[in-house]
Amino acid sequence: MMTNDDAAGARTHGRLVAVLGKGGFLTVLALLLSACTAHQKPSTVETALANVAKDLVIPIETENLKNPLPSNPQVVSEGQQVYLQSCAICHGADGHGQTALGQGMYPPVMDLTSPHVQHWNDSQMFWIIQNGVRMTGMASWKGAISPEDTWKLVIFVHRLPELDSAEAENAKTQKPPAKTPAQLIVYGKTLYRQEGCFICHRLDGEGTKVGPDLTVEGTRGRSPAWLIGHFKNPAAYVPGSIMPSFQNLTDEQLSALTAFLESQKGGVK
Repeated sequence: MMTNDDAAGARTHGRLVAVLGKGGFLTVLALLLSACTAHQKPSTVETALANVAKDLVIPIETENLKNPLPSNPQVVSEGQQVYLQSCAICHGADGHGQTALGQGMYPPVMDLTSPHVQHWNDSQMFWIIQNGVRMTGMASWKGAISPEDTWKLVIFVHRLPELDSAEAENAKTQKPPAKTPAQLIVYGKTLYRQEGCFICHRLDGEGTKVGPDLTVEGTRGRSPAWLIGHFKNPAAYVPGSIMPSFQNLTDEQLSALTAFLESQKGGVK
């Protein structure tokens, strides 16, 4: 007898074949199976294919899902408890992912307050938490977190940017010391991976060629103000740009990402 999971798998298989064509599907499958061990970091091809598969599969699998819970203070509070018990060890209590375990992964865990994460709707985020995402370190929590608690968790994660802003406002009187230029570059490198920039851009031979190669971005003469403005509203600076807006990043994060890109000169002094 076919289970619900079997049926979902068959449906996904059929739609992937329809999207990619039989030859394309078999090519993707062969490439993924050729390097499925977990003791080495994923290749550029694996990473690109994983993201393509994620973009195809998640919308398909979430067609009939809908969050049954309201986004009210009680649900947010209950979702926060689930988060602190199961997610904070990797993503941090504030969702920024600055933990030893999270930073030790390849790629590092996502900043849950970032646009890259926040663009997923409730149903898509529910699917990701329940099923995990291969080659990203994101585990499946289907056996550990109930569907109801997962929906609560989803609501809390979508409130993280708002909560983060409120905490930042309250903490203005205890502002931490500013990062040095070297520290900003290191932080920017982490953000570059957390925000998934390598999915579209190539840098030092890693990544894809959807967008411009950033290996020599620091030699292009773009000012920090231009780069930060571009991150916030790409289409205003490059007409027709398909790059998403990164307005959810803090000023410090934008400065760090800018400092990192400005340091990329491809060996040019």
